[in-house]
Amino acid sequence: MTFQPPGTTPPPPRDSARTDEIRKVAADLFQSAGYSSTTMNEIAKATGILPGSLYHHFASKEEIAIEIMEAFNRGLTDLAARLAKQQRSRVGSAQEELRRFAAEATAFSFEHGAAIRLRAYEAPTVATSRLREAMDFVPRGLGKVWNTSINDMLTEAGVTFAHRGLLRYALLNATLTASMTHEPGSDAADLARRTCDLLLTGASPNPPSWDELDASPALRAAEDAIARWKAPLADPPANSREAIMLAARSEFARRGYSATTIRDVANAAGIRMGTLYRRVDSKEQILSEILGDYSSQLDDAVRSVLGSGSTAVEGLDGMARLFITASRRFREESEIVKLGWIGREADSNPFRDYYLQTQKRLALWEKLFEDGQANGSIRPVAPPQDLAIDVRTLLWIPFRDHARTSEARAHEFLRCTLLRGALTP
Repeated sequence: MTFQPPGTTPPPPRDSARTDEIRKVAADLFQSAGYSSTTMNEIAKATGILPGSLYHHFASKEEIAIEIMEAFNRGLTDLAARLAKQQRSRVGSAQEELRRFAAEATAFSFEHGAAIRLRAYEAPTVATSRLREAMDFVPRGLGKVWNTSINDMLTEAGVTFAHRGLLRYALLNATLTASMTHEPGSDAADLARRTCDLLLTGASPNPPSWDELDASPALRAAEDAIARWKAPLADPPANSREAIMLAARSEFARRGYSATTIRDVANAAGIRMGTLYRRVDSKEQILSEILGDYSSQLDDAVRSVLGSGSTAVEGLDGMARLFITASRRFREESEIVKLGWIGREADSNPFRDYYLQTQKRLALWEKLFEDGQANGSIRPVAPPQDLAIDVRTLLWIPFRDHARTSEARAHEFLRCTLLRGALTP
């Protein structure tokens, strides 16, 4: 989403204890269940008031969402101004300053988790222009603050680093989307510390040379797995099942699964509802098939890399290579599942099977880091179970969207940060 900020600052929300309570309750429901799945009746029930009374405060669910988003946008603007002011009167080293910025941005993400989730997908089809503008708002100055901080830190350390733009991009993504990738209630300061440790000092105290990594069994396994990945038909026959699956994948990625109706899928595929139901049973079946195919291909690749007999550091490098390509090859699938995992272990949740498979893969990652920390090849940045989630989060950052970054450049960046550390000469 790229949008120039509206010319006027949104007005502050209405000041009333009950209105504020409704906003907070709705924000919790939007974050846990999603905007599309939350009704005004559910908001009223959770607030402990009658639905009719709720409408005295807000005319619609969208009006609540707009106020949540506008509060987030004001907060982003204030955050950029506050960090810029701190930068002008810095106390301590440039690296300490950058770490403080990361901690503040991570805490901000958790404070505004509902807005982060609302921004994850395009605005609903029925949204007004005011909601669309609020969701697409881009603050001025935040990127400049991070650029200055990174440049000052590298200059202070006497380090030449070729990927400064990617480092800024990674730090911004990892901190401002922390509430989407980590559990609610996570320690924002510790999470920011771990993120900075991984990017600035690296996971390995003594990583192999690039030539050694290029020849590792883990990297060969990653390349072989990538070669086995199947590409969906780019132009399937009209009215075919493949055309329906292609349309559904695109709509789920663009709108989010819960906000997409089966009619949306039919319209995108250019077919009638009757034709669609002769090809598929339900929206849930479509999602299950899309995620099942995606997860099985990813699972095969992860197990191949981690079972290649390589060292922990080589395994991490192989995973980096794997996920750089996965974020491109499975772009739409990764968009569909990119939100946090709140409630996905429930039997009724359509993402449950995929969630359980990710937990099994995470266990393999944990074992990799546990072994690496035991033999000293992986730094004790965090306990293995936390490190697995932190590293996975960094590997899924969509580097493809930053200045047309190539796969080779993204892989080199991850070697220079995750393995070696940006501050390592």
